[in-house]
Amino acid sequence: MIAGIKVEEEIIYDLEWLDIELYVRGQHGYWASLRIEP
Repeated sequence: MIAGIKVEEEIIYDLEWLDIELYVRGQHGYWASLRIEP
């Protein structure tokens, strides 16, 4: 049971990290497109 909780915590942490990375990448892509478009 403890091992299962540990795995779930790691999965949640990974998902949060991916979500933050995608958000940051999305912002950089948005600003890049703003610079390219007149």
